[in-house]
Amino acid sequence: MAQESLHVRRGIAGGLGGVRGDFMRRGDVRQTIIFSLAAVPMGVIGAVCAWLLYHLINIITGFAFYGKLMLQTPVYPPTSGLGIRALIIPVAGALVVGVMARYGTDRIRGHGIPEAMEAVLAKESRINLKVAIFKPISAAFAVGSGGPFGAEGPIIQTGGAIGSLIGQAFHLTSNERRILLACGAAAGMVGIFNTPMAAVALALELLLFEFRARSLVPVIIASAVAAACRTFLLGSKVMFQVKVPVTLGSPANLFWLVPLGIIVGVAAVVMSKSLNWIEEYFDHLPISLLVKPAIGAVVLGIVAMIEPRVLGMGYTVITNILDGVYSNPTVALLAIGKAVALVFSLGAGTSGGLLAPMLMVGAGIGVGYGRALNGIFPRIGLSPSMCGIVSMSALFSSAARAPLTSFLFAFELTGNAQAVVPLMIGCMVADLTTRALMTESVMTERLVRRGLRITQDLEPNQLATLPVRAVMSAPMAALTASMTLADTLRLLAGAAATPVAVGARASAAAPSNGSGNRLGNGAHASASDGGGGGRGALSGGDDETGTVVLWPRNQWTFPVVDEQGALVGIISRGDLLDAAADESKLTQPLSAIATANPQVATPDEPMTDALDRLVTGDFALLPVVAEPGSRRIVGAFSRGDAARASRTLEELTSRRQRYIGARRAIAALDAPAAPAEAQIEAQIEAQIEAQIEAQIEAE
Repeated sequence: MAQESLHVRRGIAGGLGGVRGDFMRRGDVRQTIIFSLAAVPMGVIGAVCAWLLYHLINIITGFAFYGKLMLQTPVYPPTSGLGIRALIIPVAGALVVGVMARYGTDRIRGHGIPEAMEAVLAKESRINLKVAIFKPISAAFAVGSGGPFGAEGPIIQTGGAIGSLIGQAFHLTSNERRILLACGAAAGMVGIFNTPMAAVALALELLLFEFRARSLVPVIIASAVAAACRTFLLGSKVMFQVKVPVTLGSPANLFWLVPLGIIVGVAAVVMSKSLNWIEEYFDHLPISLLVKPAIGAVVLGIVAMIEPRVLGMGYTVITNILDGVYSNPTVALLAIGKAVALVFSLGAGTSGGLLAPMLMVGAGIGVGYGRALNGIFPRIGLSPSMCGIVSMSALFSSAARAPLTSFLFAFELTGNAQAVVPLMIGCMVADLTTRALMTESVMTERLVRRGLRITQDLEPNQLATLPVRAVMSAPMAALTASMTLADTLRLLAGAAATPVAVGARASAAAPSNGSGNRLGNGAHASASDGGGGGRGALSGGDDETGTVVLWPRNQWTFPVVDEQGALVGIISRGDLLDAAADESKLTQPLSAIATANPQVATPDEPMTDALDRLVTGDFALLPVVAEPGSRRIVGAFSRGDAARASRTLEELTSRRQRYIGARRAIAALDAPAAPAEAQIEAQIEAQIEAQIEAQIEAE
């Protein structure tokens, strides 16, 4: 056990240090090129779908509130004079959504992004055709009838659904469908907001769950194409054209963004928890899906009768808040009213985006904070509009756990380069505050209730950097092709003294077993993992050619080699027992019984590639040959080897953390005779390795 663990540790250390970076690039490059070409039509489709959804919302808003066809962009409900219509129209629109949820698909409920995440992680990037049809239509009725939502969530889910459906039509793999899904989602977001950089970031943080060129490059291309199409369809202007000066003043004013970030983070927790509680309440409410959205719309209508500007997407209202058009009481009423209307309407199960209402609530919090700060310190120089931009970005950032998306999004929405650093500070502080107070995000809480736990952390897969040689077992016992089935069975039963050759030479340093024979350094995988043999259960000696000889007592799968030691097949104990049922096969050589041309691995290929073949083919192990095209066995690779590599890599990572303090202490020494930094590092590495080996030997 100790020798095996030390072998794996040393293999990992060597693999991490010397692995070549090009062994898996060729296939990825081809895939990247193909999907980059496919991203071009996906960008066009996403932009066109966004244009259609935007105008469908305008048409429904025009008929619902003005009684006529209106196509200008955008169309908002009236800000006064609605009376009881502020209650009736949202309820009517919610009933339409309820009909679609009841008789179409209940996947249209909610703001769309969690459903897209669920499709990626739990459904092999498959989205139903009904979602692609009913989601944009239901969102158009919900928003067009005054729902306090945006169009971003529905268009992200719709664009993703179209990409998924195209992938399903062409029978693509799950990973390939995920790329098209992310391309469609990003393109749809660009089509609404004209924010290509934020769309790429959103795909990375919420949909792709990987940072690789094969997925990142197509998403960037799709976003760029969608941005170009959006210029022709809806224009190229930024969404929020703030007219008042947006200033930071002194760099010292960045400090004032820290308490703002904390306030916004707490607000994000309150909104997220409220939304999750109301969603859970309505999920357990014993009434039909048809009427649930209407109940939430009643709350929206009551709020709208007090403040009609909470109705609809509210992009113009957000701009007015940032421009300082409204008084302090109005700003507070808009922020509170929009938040209450959002959590009740969306929590009841209607369809609509979460981003736009959070922008309004955040803008209200930020502008109010900035005005209060300027009231206390009149010469501070930090404009309320700057606080508003930071706050509206930080609210979504902290609630969705998407900080990169959020500050890029706010920058592109306003076009204000001076806000970049304040946005970074505010978003990060709010994100940290929310993480400290809430385990799940507003994007993942609903999925957790469905039994799907999601991590939004992007971490490199260190196992993918390891070649097979770093983790494989040493050469295993092999059977010669000329042996008969009867002789093989007697050998495995322990009744024969026929030596079994192994494709490796004995090490001069191998310890003796007391009878003059050296112990084989061989198989580390046990019978339970399909590996080469039992730990410490094999013994043997050298023949005249120096070949290691093993007695295969606990080995369950055997390579079959010719007289020159070249691999000709593979056979398991089960295969041998099945063949023994036919007496006529007892005199046949193993070459006639073994599986010919077995799958093999090579030492320099990625361990993850070999593991994929191992699992896909449901093989016990893969013989490792010297190089592609070779039949000379140099080792074996099994599931057990992969599991031990993963465990050992985690142990090494944790163990190294214990020596950080010692490393810093040594580096801080300023003695005249202190060795160079490289020598210090080498000494530390040697000490760590010595302590690890000592602990392993003790175990």
